[in-house]
This record gives sequence, structure tokens and C-alpha cells, in this order.
Amino acid sequence: MTPLVTERHGSGDGVPACPDAEVRRTVDGIVGLLLRTFDERRSDRLWPADYTVFATNPLSVAYGACGPALLLGSRTRGRAAGLPAEVAAWMLGRPLDNDTYPPGLYVGLAGIAWAFHDLGWEERGEAAMTLLRSSSLLYDDPSVFLGVAGWGLASLRFHARTGQQLHLDRAVQAGEHLLRTAEHEGDTCSWRSSLDGLVHYGYGYGASGIALFLLHLHLATGEERFRTYAVRGLEFDLGRASESGLGLQWQRVEGDPVVYPYWIHGGAGVGSVLVRFHRLLGDERYGELARRVADDTFVTYSYAPGLFEGLAGIGEFMLDMYRCTGDEEYRDRAYAVARTVLWFRVVEEGGIAFPGRWLNRIAHDYATGSAGIGMFLSRLVAPGERAFVDL
Repeated sequence: MTPLVTERHGSGDGVPACPDAEVRRTVDGIVGLLLRTFDERRSDRLWPADYTVFATNPLSVAYGACGPALLLGSRTRGRAAGLPAEVAAWMLGRPLDNDTYPPGLYVGLAGIAWAFHDLGWEERGEAAMTLLRSSSLLYDDPSVFLGVAGWGLASLRFHARTGQQLHLDRAVQAGEHLLRTAEHEGDTCSWRSSLDGLVHYGYGYGASGIALFLLHLHLATGEERFRTYAVRGLEFDLGRASESGLGLQWQRVEGDPVVYPYWIHGGAGVGSVLVRFHRLLGDERYGELARRVADDTFVTYSYAPGLFEGLAGIGEFMLDMYRCTGDEEYRDRAYAVARTVLWFRVVEEGGIAFPGRWLNRIAHDYATGSAGIGMFLSRLVAPGERAFVDL
């Protein structure tokens, strides 16, 4: 791996540098404001967040308390020691049930379990994993974002961290369900969303995210059938790319008039899967495609700074490319993205915030606001594994 370089990062095309010191100051400012803006008196949310928190639940990774808590915990090696006592008490005091909390990764129990375990609340994390297995929605949706591939990925994470066979068995059950429900088209396969009955493309709701779970499952079990379907799923999304003057881009679903460069929807998500297929399988074709998607996806301007559907997600993909290839150009691109992200900073008394979706309100959540941006900026100066993607 190429040695890390500090205090000189630009995009390689004349874009001014974004120094590490400024990035660190911004992360410190986000953390400072998180420590001042939680409200443990409320039951519907702990921090100001995207409005979706009120339609989902107060703990979820995407919109609830787990995202900001993980950023705070990252300051103390991921442990809950980085959390104020009031925050920890509030989070541990939320009653978990299958009526309020679906089983999925980003808005449900699987992500909460993962976050709790990473924060050092191992027993509570195990309890959440046990609870989700009794959900009536367990097999409703196939995707990483909402459904089977998401809680399957969490099961693999728990197996990797604990060595317990039960978690691997549950991941295999998830994989077997996805194999049974796949829709085949030639040598490719896809899965239909429970949201609208359509086949989505990309990481969050499409075949690429499911393919990454199946690849991890293949590596954990050695079973070739999971690798076969992983490849078929990724090839499905690759065959649905729109090629134009913008390069390779992806719609959300067939017929969508818009193509996206983002992570949950679009090129950054597909590219993030491609680079991991290249690294984990050693297939140079996937490496070449990842480099092409990285070139086509790299932009430094967008209306949104956030992680899921904004610049931070594109920056994370550039860091994925850097970690895999060791090519400093990709890390420089991530710094160029960060430079634009920092334009969105809102300096408040006691810290720094970022606007969320539509830029009309401050949001501290992981999907749209400060927590996800803070995680990207933290990984920028200390590249490591990617939360909720790498095992």
C-alpha cells in the first residue's frame, strides 16, 4: 500500500488542496456540536435529523441515534466511552420490538445490533439480533437497505466478531432465501423490491448490494453457489448501466429519466461493489470496470453533501479505490470531494453542523447529515474499513 500523504491533497487537475488539519477541525466541530445538541427528554429522536426519523424509529443507523453515536464512539476506538452518559442511557433505554423496528440494516434492528455491538454493548447487540429473527417482515424485502441481504450481512459481521456458528447459520438462511427468490435473465439475476414491486439497480435497493452480501457469504462458507449468484447479481446491474457522454451511470429503476452518481442509488454504490469484487476475487475485469466507474462518477459539485445521496458517498467510493489500488490519485480525488463538502459547513456556537436533505434544515443523522459526513471525513485522514460495508 502506498504510504499515506498528508497536507498536500488536491484532485490532480488543479483543484486546490483540502488540508488534513482543516478536515480534522471540521470533524472536531461536528463532534463538539453533537455533544451539545442531544435532547434526552424527547422520545422520538435524540438529535435533530432528517424528517424520516419520525416515519421510522429513533435508533436506526440511517436517521436515528446510532449514526451519531458511532461517530462519537469512533473517538474512543469505537467504544461507548466516547458517549455522554445521558446518550448511552437514552439509547439503552429505548424498548426494542418487532412492531416499531423492522429487521433491516439501515432502518432496523440489524443495523442497531451492529452499532450496539461495535459500541461495546455486546449483550444488547446479541439481543437485537435474536429479536429480529422473529420479525414477520424478515423475508419481505431482499435488499441491503431494508431486507434480507442487510440482516444477512449483519449476521456475517457478528460471526466474524464472535465466532458463533449461529450467526453464520442465519446468514446462510438469508443467502438460501435470496437464491430461491432470484429472477433469472440469461446468466444474470435480480430481485424485486417490496416497496414498489419493481427491480431496482444499485447498492441500496438493487442487485449490487445483494451481490456483495452473497460474495461475503461465499468467502465465509466456501460454497460456490453463493459466489455464482453474487456474480450473476453484479452482472445484472452492470448490464443495466446507461452509457452516454457522462460515462457509465445508473438509474434507480428501468425507465427512470435520471441517472445518479451516488452511493445508495447510482454509480458510487455499484463502483464500491466492483472494487471489492476485484479485491476479494482477484478478477482484473472488475478492477478495470471499477476504475472506469470511478472516472465517470467522480464529481466535486452536487446540491447535497450527505453520505447516502450526496458528495460524501462519492468521496467514500474514492477512498475504497485508494485502499484497493494504493493509487494516490483516488485519495486526492476524495480530498477534492471533501473540499466541496466543507463549503456546506454551518458554524454554530460550540461546533459545526451540516444541512440535510434539500438543505433546508440542520441534520445530524448518518444518511443525510453531519454523522455520515463526519464518518467520511474521519476515514479520509485515517483510511480503514468502511462501516456497514466491510466485515
